[in-house]
Amino acid sequence: MTVRWLRGMWRETPDGLRVLWLALWSVGVVLLGLGWWGDQAGFWSSKPFITNVFSSLTAVLFGVPLALIVLQRLGLTQAEAVEARAAQRLATTVVEDLASAAPRLHPGPLSDLRDAEAELLKVERAAQEAIRQWDSTQDEESLRTLRELVSGGTLDKALADFRSAIKPGRQAVPVVAEVSAHWSFLNTTVRGRLLETGGTWLAPPLAAQIDEMVQLVRADPYMDGWLRDLDMAIRRFHTASDLSTALRHLWTQLEIGYELAEAVNQLSDLTAQASRVLTSSSH
Repeated sequence: MTVRWLRGMWRETPDGLRVLWLALWSVGVVLLGLGWWGDQAGFWSSKPFITNVFSSLTAVLFGVPLALIVLQRLGLTQAEAVEARAAQRLATTVVEDLASAAPRLHPGPLSDLRDAEAELLKVERAAQEAIRQWDSTQDEESLRTLRELVSGGTLDKALADFRSAIKPGRQAVPVVAEVSAHWSFLNTTVRGRLLETGGTWLAPPLAAQIDEMVQLVRADPYMDGWLRDLDMAIRRFHTASDLSTALRHLWTQLEIGYELAEAVNQLSDLTAQASRVLTSSSH
């Protein structure tokens, strides 16, 4: 273990310091040889002062290089520890800011958001099934369930719950920007510093989930673009002669709305998990 530590210390020593070490030890070896020869020849017996100076100089030539390397290594270790603590503090601050910002994406009731997610998924699945049946049968009866959900109040309730929970529009933009900025900084700068200093980063599935949800939210910072497109898709579904195209357009907008509601809902839990991971590693 000691040999491995010394090898690592030598590899991390700057080239200039290595040359100085070798030069001083080379001179020290020469002086050591001269001292040994002087002992054998009795040269030092009548010269106590010179003997002390010579022996001290020889010891210095061996001791100073070793001290320089050890102190340099200790200083490097201390600097790395300070950097690791700084990186961890930064990670804790940023992830806590992210976790506190995510719930503000839905300033309205969380129950309304969850209801909207479930209702949008129900209509989206019905649209998907209607596409499959219509393409194979061209039978109006295959659209009955979807028409009931679209015209019977289920979709209207889903959209009302979505608007109540998320309140899309201009006020959503700064919150989306804040969440996006916190995650971008955490996933690039902070992640790099943590990994460089031996810190703990998020598990890949968790990081990938958060990134996917943030991308969905960031794609429509007002969170209402799909609502306008959905309104056009519904009118087209009721009036278009080309029902295959109309169905696919309607299904696409329903899928976008469901995924957006799901992203906003999950981001609160996912960022809270991330906060627990990164803050627990600092204790």
